[in-house]
Amino acid sequence: MKRWTQRTWIKIIAVALSLSLIAAAVALVLSGTGVSWTGWAETVSRPFSCLAATVTGWAEQGAAYFQGVEALQAEKAALEKEVAQLQAAARAGELARQENARLRALLDWPETGQDLTLTPAWVIARTPDNWQGEVTLDQGKTQGLQPGQCVVDHRRALVGRVKEVGDTWATVTLVTDGAFQLAGQASASGVLGTLQGDLALLPQGEVAFASLKEADPVSPGEAVVTFAAGETYPSGLLVGTVDRVETDPGGLTRSAILTPAADLASLAQVFVVTAFEEVR
Repeated sequence: MKRWTQRTWIKIIAVALSLSLIAAAVALVLSGTGVSWTGWAETVSRPFSCLAATVTGWAEQGAAYFQGVEALQAEKAALEKEVAQLQAAARAGELARQENARLRALLDWPETGQDLTLTPAWVIARTPDNWQGEVTLDQGKTQGLQPGQCVVDHRRALVGRVKEVGDTWATVTLVTDGAFQLAGQASASGVLGTLQGDLALLPQGEVAFASLKEADPVSPGEAVVTFAAGETYPSGLLVGTVDRVETDPGGLTRSAILTPAADLASLAQVFVVTAFEEVR
C-alpha cells in the first residue's frame, strides 16, 4: 500500500513539473524576448512553489490519513483480542456452571438403598461411527478404575460399563453397544430380563430389555433398573423407560425397547462406580 502511494506521488510530481515547464515556456514566448532572466526565473519557479505547497498539503493529509488508519487497525485488533478473552471466560463460566449443577444433582439424589463411591471422569473421545457405542475417559488405574465397573451420569442413570483400563484412561461400553449385557428389572412389575445392546437399535440410541415372556406385565412408560444377582455391580441404577414391547422372531419371547435415561449423545462428565455397598 505504501509503495503504491509513493509511486503515485512520484508520477504526480513528474506530471506537475512537466506542466510547469510547458507553462513557463509558453509564457516566455508570449511575452517576447525582452523578458529578463530574473522575470523568467520567477515565472518558472512560481508553478513550482505552488506545486510544492500543494504537494506538502497533500502529503500532510496523507500522513494523517494513514496514521488514522493504523490507529483504527490497532484498536480493532485490541477489541478482537478483548472479545476473544471475554468469550473464553464465558465458556469457562458455563462449563463451571454445568459441572456445579451435576455435582448438586448428585448431592441432592435421594436415598436408594445404595452406598456408592463415585469417581468423576471426563469423556475425551467417542467412536466415530454407528457400529459401536464406546467412549474414552480421562481416568484409569491410577484413579481406581477397573474393567466391569458401572458408569453413570449426574442423575445416576446408567451410561455403560468399563471395558478396558490404562494408567490414565479407560474405555466404556455404552448401554446401546451390541456388546453390552447386564441383568435388569422392571421397577413396577418386578419382571426380570436381560439388558442388551442391539446393533439394529444403536442408530436410534435404544437398548433392549430382552427375554421377556408373553405373560410378563411390562408396559410402556415403566422404568427399568439394573439387577445384580451376583453383586458384581450395584442394583437399582436407572437404565431407561419402556418405549414399546415387541415380539421376538419365532414368537416365543418378547423384548421391551428402552429409551436410555442418560443422554448418551452429549456425554461430558460421568461418574465411575469404583465401590458400592448394597443395603438390603
